[in-house]
Formats: sequence, C-alpha cells, structure tokens
Amino acid sequence: MNELKRAIFLIGSPKGEKSSSASLGNYILNLLKENDIQTNTVHIHSQINTEAKTALFLQNIERADLIILAAPLYVDTLPAKVIKALTLIVENKKKLYSQNITPVKKQSFAAILNCGFPEPEQNKVALKVYKEFAKEAGFNYLGGIAIGMGGLINGKALSEMGGIAKNLIKGLDLAADDLLNNQKISDAAIKKTFKPLISQNWLYTLVGNLNWKFKALKNGIYKKINDKPYT
Repeated sequence: MNELKRAIFLIGSPKGEKSSSASLGNYILNLLKENDIQTNTVHIHSQINTEAKTALFLQNIERADLIILAAPLYVDTLPAKVIKALTLIVENKKKLYSQNITPVKKQSFAAILNCGFPEPEQNKVALKVYKEFAKEAGFNYLGGIAIGMGGLINGKALSEMGGIAKNLIKGLDLAADDLLNNQKISDAAIKKTFKPLISQNWLYTLVGNLNWKFKALKNGIYKKINDKPYT
C-alpha cells in the first residue's frame, strides 16, 4: 500500500469554490490537511481551457497519490467539462505508459456526487461512470459518495448548516478516515451520507419550486415558465 502524501481535489462544478461540490470536497480536504497531507485544489472548468493549463493539470494529477473529484449530477451523468478532464487523464496515462512501463506508484481515486433531487439514488449511474474511469486510468477505485438535496448546501461550509448536516458530516468523517488509510469508503460512511438532509421530501420540493419561480420572476420570464418551445 502506498503511503498517502499528496492529495488533489478536483472541483467539477462550473460554480467553482461557491458550489456544493466545493463545500463537500473541502470538508474532507481539511481533514486530510490535519493529518499532514499535502493538498492541492483545482477547478476543472478553468484549468483545461488552454494547452498550457491542461499540461499543468495533468502534471498535478501525476504527482498526486489520491485524486478526489466532487461534481454535480447533470442529466444522470457528469458535466461535460468533467468528462473532458477524465478523458484527458486516461489519454495521458496511455501516452505515458504505452510501452508496458509500470507506473512508479499506484494512485487512488474517489468521487463525491451531489444532485438537486431529493433521492441520492439518482447518482448511481454517474457513480458507475466514475468507477469505469478509474479502471481505464489504472487508479485504485476507493468508491464514491452519493448525496441528494445538494441545493441545500449551495456553497455553504458544512459547519454552518446546523443539524441538517449532522449525518452528512459524520459520513464524511468516516470517509476521510478511509481515504487516509487508502481503503475503500466504508458502507457505514456511504449510509450516513445517503440519508436525506431533511426528512420531508415534499418540503424540499416545495421550496425548490418556489425558488425556481422566484428566479423566473427576477429574470423577467415568469409568464414564460411553462413554455415548451421545442415540442
């Protein structure tokens, strides 16, 4: 087992540091820092838009012992920029080790998914994509965490969310311990983070619908909210 020295956190949301993905990943990253792990944070959307930045991005991936990727769910799968980044990583691996050259170290990969739906089960297809990516890249797949009601986080620090984040924090604490030991994320961690942030799904849906209408009103398209221009 490789000793964990360096971890890189990839933010897969276009919102960057203001996203729910950043909040979730940063919580784990801070726990790794407390254990003297060197960490680096990369916002995917801003780091693969030029050839020079892409080269640096891939160099940082190669230096890491652990890669943690946190991203939102987009139509049951990954955001386009995340797919591009993962493709670049796999292509770079094949380029570097195409002549049966064995990598110096075995790197590990873990994913954190959040969706706007109340049900975290919506993330299952995307988790399978991450698992397949890890296989293609030659990474040791440590598993993934699926979280529903991601809109409630909305870029806030988990410590500021009060009681609704209690189970989520407990689960991430367990997951961080697993990652520190280069072990697969435990069922206990997955079950804790799988629990809804609020038990009343109807309330979450109601607030979400009201927020949607408020944004439509704010942007002057409230009367068009039910339009179906492509049907």
